[in-house]
Amino acid sequence: MRRSLRHSGRLLQVVAVVCACVALRAVAGPVWQTNGAPVCAVSGVQETPNLASLGADGMIVVWADRRSEEYDIYAQRMDARGAEVWAAGGVAICTATYDQQFPAVVPDGSGGAIVVWQDGRLGDDGLEIYAQRVRANGTTVWQADGVPVCTHLAGLTDPPTAFSHVVTSGGSGGAIVAWRDTRTDPVIGNTEIYAQRLDSNGAPLWTLDGVKLLGFGAQKWATRNPVIVPDGSAGAVVLWQDARNAQASANDLYAQRVTAAGTVQWAVNGVVVCNAASDQGYPGIVSLGGSAVVVVWEDRRSGNYDIYAQKLDAVGAAQWNANGRLVCDSANDQRTPRVVGDGAVGVITAWTDKRASSVYTDIYAQKLDANGAPVWNSGGVAVCLAAGSQTRIRMSAGDAGSALLSWMDTRGEATTAVYDLYSQTLDANGSLRWMAEGLPFAALAGTSQRMQQATGDGMGGLYVVWEDDRNAGDWDIYAQRLSPHTPVSGIVESKGRPDGMLISLPARVVTAAFDGYFYIQEPDRSAGIKIVSPEAVSPGDLVTVAGTIQTDSERYISASFVSKITAP
Repeated sequence: MRRSLRHSGRLLQVVAVVCACVALRAVAGPVWQTNGAPVCAVSGVQETPNLASLGADGMIVVWADRRSEEYDIYAQRMDARGAEVWAAGGVAICTATYDQQFPAVVPDGSGGAIVVWQDGRLGDDGLEIYAQRVRANGTTVWQADGVPVCTHLAGLTDPPTAFSHVVTSGGSGGAIVAWRDTRTDPVIGNTEIYAQRLDSNGAPLWTLDGVKLLGFGAQKWATRNPVIVPDGSAGAVVLWQDARNAQASANDLYAQRVTAAGTVQWAVNGVVVCNAASDQGYPGIVSLGGSAVVVVWEDRRSGNYDIYAQKLDAVGAAQWNANGRLVCDSANDQRTPRVVGDGAVGVITAWTDKRASSVYTDIYAQKLDANGAPVWNSGGVAVCLAAGSQTRIRMSAGDAGSALLSWMDTRGEATTAVYDLYSQTLDANGSLRWMAEGLPFAALAGTSQRMQQATGDGMGGLYVVWEDDRNAGDWDIYAQRLSPHTPVSGIVESKGRPDGMLISLPARVVTAAFDGYFYIQEPDRSAGIKIVSPEAVSPGDLVTVAGTIQTDSERYISASFVSKITAP
């Protein structure tokens, strides 16, 4: 069915303004200003940033901020071109007494976000978990300084601690939070695992102070490194490192699923993901849609650290080999794996690798099919073999089965304590899309760019934030957008690019829509182009398009991503 746009003069004027606002540099790779755009550079320390993607509308960044004598939580929204949207220096999310630290954040589905943090407002009476929702305009929604996710009584002789929180979307504008908790063992500090779901109004939907995913009886033990993903039904799957069998097998991995109603689904205290000999740790997890997940981890059963993986179905049953499928056991250690989906039924995982040196780390990657079998070279493909060390990998799925990576890198520095930031894109075949050894996106000799976090930009690219001491050692927050698509300034330029080139075209209005394709035009109607995509759009929608320029009977863009954006 054909739909057309009429009476579009004013809308096209709006498009012209938006086009000017989101015009991007015409290179694939880093999109914003060289070495990153400042998110917050006020006096005092800003650290531990995190971010939530708003797709073509930008991202929301959160961090712990010591512009006063104590740590508070602040946030900033950055638009698609790397400009601050909210007040310079960020908006306060929580400025309660004592320290608030380690913020995590997820989109709320309405252009805002839900922020969760570790809260010390009780002083010496223990650590708690609080949360706040922030609107697209930077105003907070819930009560001042946040709503409690998990709290404790003040004045206890041995106060408990709730910490190591992780968060994922809970659907309908809410969130699910999981954390480690010492409430039953506050003196020794062994930790159980709890979870809570908040609705869009900040109200807890499950048992007050959390549903127990792992609970102690007479025996108590340590847990570490929880990770979380949605289960596809407004619940979540939580995975953690677990020492219940420490004497027999050191640290193992366990997982639990909790439904939207707060009901624990799998075995009491979790299903075994891996309890092989020696240590299993630093897990990564990705949802494959529905309730199936793939887990990757570092594993020392051989004496050195290797990389293993496992797939769990909706009932928590292992789908690959018992205790996991071996991904890489090259010489020396392979550690700290990350994982993303490949856009189909498999995954791509990347890790730090010492096969060439017992001192320095490189980066390798592997693709696993639905059965856990490796698709690329045995032992993985080399992502970066540069001098120095490459570490702290962050990943996001890209277009057409690709993956984008960022990492910390010491190659250009005089000491291994100073880092720059690099990136690379792997296509579906494991080939490097960008320059060999990676593309620098924050590299300032003598200063450190570190502790980056990353998430997809909704257009096959990556938003990244990090701590940065370029300003006289005063840690600030900077950000960058990375893209495999070459941004073009307009439709005429798009048509001038060669067939097969990946491009992105921002802020154009849909003027006609058909089944399987639609047309967009320039604000002055001087040019238009066909977009091949199953995306449901209507005349008048403002869209950003990323894909491959092609020629048939006419020039067109075969779109990998179509993202609707909001006009200013």
